[in-house]
Amino acid sequence: MKLLFENWRHYLKEEKEACPDDVVWHGSPVHFDGPVQARKAHDVGGNPEQNLKAIYATPDKNLAITLGLTEKGSDIFSDHEKGQLVLVKGEVRHGKQIYLYKLPKDTFRNTGVPSDNPEWVSEVDAQPCDIEEINVDDYLHLVRKATPEDIEFWDKHNIG
Repeated sequence: MKLLFENWRHYLKEEKEACPDDVVWHGSPVHFDGPVQARKAHDVGGNPEQNLKAIYATPDKNLAITLGLTEKGSDIFSDHEKGQLVLVKGEVRHGKQIYLYKLPKDTFRNTGVPSDNPEWVSEVDAQPCDIEEINVDDYLHLVRKATPEDIEFWDKHNIG
Protein backbone atom coordinates (compact mmCIF):
# COMPACT_ATOMS: atom_id res chain seq x y z
CA MET A 1 0.00 0.00 0.00
CA LYS A 2 2.85 2.38 0.86
CA LEU A 3 4.39 1.74 -2.57
CA LEU A 4 1.06 2.55 -4.22
CA PHE A 5 0.91 5.94 -2.46
CA GLU A 6 4.54 6.72 -3.34
CA ASN A 7 3.88 5.87 -6.99
CA TRP A 8 0.73 8.00 -6.96
CA ARG A 9 2.62 11.00 -5.49
CA HIS A 10 5.33 10.56 -8.13
CA TYR A 11 2.66 10.46 -10.87
CA LEU A 12 0.98 13.62 -9.56
CA LYS A 13 4.34 15.41 -9.41
CA GLU A 14 5.09 14.46 -13.05
CA GLU A 15 1.64 15.66 -14.13
CA LYS A 16 2.16 19.00 -12.36
CA GLU A 17 5.54 19.51 -14.05
CA ALA A 18 4.37 18.39 -17.51
CA CYS A 19 4.05 20.93 -20.30
CA PRO A 20 0.58 22.17 -21.14
CA ASP A 21 -0.78 21.57 -24.63
CA ASP A 22 -0.58 25.25 -25.53
CA VAL A 23 3.08 26.38 -25.60
CA VAL A 24 5.40 28.89 -27.24
CA TRP A 25 9.09 28.46 -28.03
CA HIS A 26 12.04 30.70 -27.21
CA GLY A 27 15.35 29.96 -28.94
CA SER A 28 18.57 31.30 -27.47
CA PRO A 29 22.33 30.76 -27.41
CA VAL A 30 22.04 31.31 -23.63
CA HIS A 31 21.43 28.44 -21.21
CA PHE A 32 19.30 29.48 -18.23
CA ASP A 33 19.55 27.45 -15.02
CA GLY A 34 16.02 28.36 -13.99
CA PRO A 35 13.49 30.75 -15.46
CA VAL A 36 14.11 32.33 -18.86
CA GLN A 37 14.90 35.95 -18.09
CA ALA A 38 13.26 38.97 -19.66
CA ARG A 39 15.90 41.07 -21.43
CA LYS A 40 15.82 44.41 -23.20
CA ALA A 41 15.19 43.98 -26.93
CA HIS A 42 16.40 46.33 -29.62
CA ASP A 43 14.57 46.15 -32.92
CA VAL A 44 15.58 48.74 -35.49
CA GLY A 45 12.06 48.77 -36.93
CA GLY A 46 11.04 51.03 -34.07
CA ASN A 47 7.78 49.33 -33.08
CA PRO A 48 7.39 49.73 -29.30
CA GLU A 49 6.21 46.09 -29.01
CA GLN A 50 9.58 44.99 -30.40
CA ASN A 51 11.66 46.98 -27.91
CA LEU A 52 10.42 45.79 -24.54
CA LYS A 53 12.32 44.27 -21.63
CA ALA A 54 10.72 40.89 -22.22
CA ILE A 55 10.96 37.31 -23.41
CA TYR A 56 9.98 36.97 -27.07
CA ALA A 57 8.59 33.64 -28.22
CA THR A 58 6.68 32.03 -31.07
CA PRO A 59 4.35 29.06 -31.56
CA ASP A 60 6.60 28.07 -34.52
CA LYS A 61 9.45 25.87 -33.22
CA ASN A 62 11.57 26.33 -36.37
CA LEU A 63 11.26 30.11 -36.13
CA ALA A 64 12.47 29.93 -32.52
CA ILE A 65 15.44 27.85 -33.66
CA THR A 66 16.42 30.50 -36.21
CA LEU A 67 16.84 33.04 -33.42
CA GLY A 68 19.79 31.10 -32.00
CA LEU A 69 21.58 30.48 -35.29
CA THR A 70 23.57 33.71 -35.61
CA GLU A 71 26.11 35.55 -33.50
CA LYS A 72 24.93 38.44 -31.33
CA GLY A 73 24.92 41.72 -33.23
CA SER A 74 24.19 40.14 -36.61
CA ASP A 75 21.86 42.00 -38.98
CA ILE A 76 19.01 39.57 -39.71
CA PHE A 77 15.40 39.40 -40.77
CA SER A 78 12.92 36.59 -41.25
CA ASP A 79 11.78 35.44 -44.66
CA HIS A 80 8.45 34.02 -43.49
CA GLU A 81 7.53 32.74 -46.96
CA LYS A 82 10.59 30.47 -47.07
CA GLY A 83 10.75 29.86 -43.32
CA GLN A 84 14.34 31.07 -43.17
CA LEU A 85 16.41 33.62 -41.37
CA VAL A 86 18.22 35.97 -43.74
CA LEU A 87 21.72 36.96 -42.61
CA VAL A 88 22.55 40.41 -43.99
CA LYS A 89 25.66 40.95 -41.88
CA GLY A 90 27.28 38.75 -39.25
CA GLU A 91 28.10 35.11 -38.75
CA VAL A 92 26.35 31.79 -38.22
CA ARG A 93 27.26 30.16 -34.89
CA HIS A 94 28.78 27.03 -36.49
CA GLY A 95 29.57 24.22 -34.05
CA LYS A 96 27.63 25.79 -31.18
CA GLN A 97 24.41 25.00 -29.32
CA ILE A 98 20.93 26.50 -29.28
CA TYR A 99 18.75 26.18 -26.21
CA LEU A 100 15.12 25.81 -27.15
CA TYR A 101 12.80 26.67 -24.27
CA LYS A 102 9.25 25.33 -24.24
CA LEU A 103 7.13 27.82 -22.28
CA PRO A 104 3.46 27.86 -21.20
CA LYS A 105 1.61 30.13 -23.63
CA ASP A 106 -0.73 31.46 -20.93
CA THR A 107 2.11 33.58 -19.50
CA PHE A 108 2.53 35.40 -22.86
CA ARG A 109 0.47 37.83 -24.93
CA ASN A 110 0.31 38.14 -28.69
CA THR A 111 2.02 41.35 -29.86
CA GLY A 112 0.44 41.29 -33.32
CA VAL A 113 3.89 42.16 -34.73
CA PRO A 114 4.80 41.25 -37.39
CA SER A 115 1.29 40.79 -38.70
CA ASP A 116 2.11 37.71 -40.82
CA ASN A 117 3.61 35.69 -37.94
CA PRO A 118 3.23 37.60 -34.68
CA GLU A 119 5.57 37.16 -31.75
CA TRP A 120 4.38 36.46 -28.25
CA VAL A 121 5.83 38.39 -25.33
CA SER A 122 6.14 38.02 -21.56
CA GLU A 123 7.49 40.95 -19.57
CA VAL A 124 8.24 38.69 -16.61
CA ASP A 125 10.65 35.78 -16.29
CA ALA A 126 9.09 32.44 -17.33
CA GLN A 127 9.82 28.93 -16.08
CA PRO A 128 10.33 26.51 -18.99
CA CYS A 129 8.52 23.20 -18.82
CA ASP A 130 11.12 21.66 -21.14
CA ILE A 131 14.50 22.60 -22.65
CA GLU A 132 16.00 21.10 -25.78
CA GLU A 133 19.70 21.51 -26.54
CA ILE A 134 20.27 21.36 -30.28
CA ASN A 135 23.22 21.79 -32.61
CA VAL A 136 23.32 24.86 -34.85
CA ASP A 137 24.89 22.78 -37.64
CA ASP A 138 21.79 20.53 -37.75
CA TYR A 139 19.59 23.52 -38.73
CA LEU A 140 21.68 25.37 -41.30
CA HIS A 141 18.81 24.94 -43.79
CA LEU A 142 16.92 27.55 -41.73
CA VAL A 143 19.43 30.34 -42.39
CA ARG A 144 20.85 31.82 -45.57
CA LYS A 145 23.16 34.65 -46.59
CA ALA A 146 21.37 37.66 -48.01
CA THR A 147 21.01 37.87 -51.78
CA PRO A 148 21.34 41.22 -53.60
CA GLU A 149 17.51 41.36 -53.58
CA ASP A 150 17.46 40.80 -49.81
CA ILE A 151 19.98 43.62 -49.30
CA GLU A 152 17.87 45.90 -51.51
CA PHE A 153 14.82 45.02 -49.40
CA TRP A 154 16.82 45.63 -46.19
CA ASP A 155 18.03 49.02 -47.44
CA LYS A 156 14.63 50.06 -48.84
CA HIS A 157 12.85 49.41 -45.57
CA ASN A 158 15.61 51.10 -43.57
CA ILE A 159 15.87 47.97 -41.45
CA GLY A 160 19.61 48.32 -40.87
